[in-house]
Amino acid sequence: MGSSPSTLERHGYTVVRELGQAVLVNSKDGDQCVIKKINLREETGKGSGNTDVCDAVETLLGLSHPHIVKHKTAFADDEYMYIVSEYCSGGDLYQKIKEQSEKREAFSEEQILDWILKICMALKYLHDLNVQHGDLQPKNIFFTEYGMIRLGEFGEFNERARQAGSTKDGALSYISPEILDGKTHDEKSDIWALGCVLYELCMLKSAFSAESTVKLIPKILNGSYPPLPHNISHNLQQLIEETLQTDPGKRPLAGEIIWKPFVLSFLTARSEKSIDELNDNLVKLRALADGLEKVHYGATVGSLTGGVIGAAGGITSIVGLILAPFTLGASLIVTGVGVGVAVAGGATAGISNITNMVNQSTDRKNIRSIILEFQEKMNSVVICLQHITEGMEELKHQISLKNEQQSPSGGTIVKVGTRVSRGLGAVPELVRLLQVANMGKVAAQAARAVRVAEVATGVFSAFFVALDVFFIAMDAKEIHNIRTTKASEADDMKSKLVLQSPEATDSDSGADQEPKSETMKFVKKIRETADELQMSLDELKEIISFIPKLPDIDA
Repeated sequence: MGSSPSTLERHGYTVVRELGQAVLVNSKDGDQCVIKKINLREETGKGSGNTDVCDAVETLLGLSHPHIVKHKTAFADDEYMYIVSEYCSGGDLYQKIKEQSEKREAFSEEQILDWILKICMALKYLHDLNVQHGDLQPKNIFFTEYGMIRLGEFGEFNERARQAGSTKDGALSYISPEILDGKTHDEKSDIWALGCVLYELCMLKSAFSAESTVKLIPKILNGSYPPLPHNISHNLQQLIEETLQTDPGKRPLAGEIIWKPFVLSFLTARSEKSIDELNDNLVKLRALADGLEKVHYGATVGSLTGGVIGAAGGITSIVGLILAPFTLGASLIVTGVGVGVAVAGGATAGISNITNMVNQSTDRKNIRSIILEFQEKMNSVVICLQHITEGMEELKHQISLKNEQQSPSGGTIVKVGTRVSRGLGAVPELVRLLQVANMGKVAAQAARAVRVAEVATGVFSAFFVALDVFFIAMDAKEIHNIRTTKASEADDMKSKLVLQSPEATDSDSGADQEPKSETMKFVKKIRETADELQMSLDELKEIISFIPKLPDIDA
């Protein structure tokens, strides 16, 4: 990256490796981030000034959408402005297309629609803020470690951050005809690039390619791309045709794409599926609480009696059966712990092993990732529900316009309505559903979904606080309690532990008594969090039930 390591170090970042025009770093909290820099002196020399740079950076930092890369913070020294963003360790869309092409396997249409519509939602969010992406292509579409798609690498910012002499590798294939004609980039230029990405997902090759730039430019100007095969659905073919119109005025807006009947039907079904997946995650979260409770019980028994933790109810079962399917990166419990050598029927684990276990920063990060994944997916569902309700309202409005047009005193339907409502007249069932739908109630569900997300945000925040408290306070309190108990009541406790269940180990006074150990406090918090999130999911499922189910349309 060529930046002074001391600048990054002063702000708590340790360089891991170079990433092209950026650098991968570890923060002081153990999170991996990406840092790009802008040469402030060069910007001043170009006449743009530092104020323009600060405004651009402020815009990036203000963006908040589940399908846009998060820009966390920024800082500067005498020469550079540094922008810190999240690291998407799942690779980019270019890599996924390349891998699929090498396997000669097409993406499913469900997968294509899921990805392209989430990027379209991100574009609508940007365009509503009067922000254009400016460099939309597969290399700038990323995936997080748990598969969430993110739009990043904004064009204007990349131009400022790009080193002298470097070029936009392959970007010409995604540039719209009007840009080649010397016109200014706008939101319709982003839609052209979206169409290019959609075509590439369907065909596993670029819509516009040639041996040289001289041969490529005429193809783009004429909108000349290889025809799609008949096995591509009519809906996708029509969407590609509309987004790759050489006349920007004929291309749909991002919102018009989302409001298409077949898209709304897809988003509704996808939201229902996502809620089912999130319910599965809550089952695993509760299993995590049960597993931690068993480890706590086993550690207490082992420290008081000199015994060992059995594999059936201890660390081995948690790692193998509970955490492995859904923790990210290194496994919780085992990482950096040195729990001992596995033996037939059990594993040795002294109290010092447990102490080391709970203090591992990677353990805290992995538990946090479980909740962050849930949070991001839930936010994505809420965004989908908002777009669905907006689309329903728009479609009903277009039906009203069509009815007015058919009356003697009616006017004409605007181009926007024509694109959104194309084919409505041929689908009587859809028209009937929208005519009888109570759009007031439907619209109220979008606001209700936002409130659900706000409540869930509070739940997530409280859990993160409890998580930090657990990992900070566990050592001294847990070991002190165990050693004190061992010294004063060893014989008495030994007899009780033979008879007690794990749930009874922490308290003799009943389930309602506040647990004394930090482990059991955290177990209780996990279960409370799971119950609260369950209520949020149940409410989202109820919200979806209010939305009219549109028929599948391929027209």
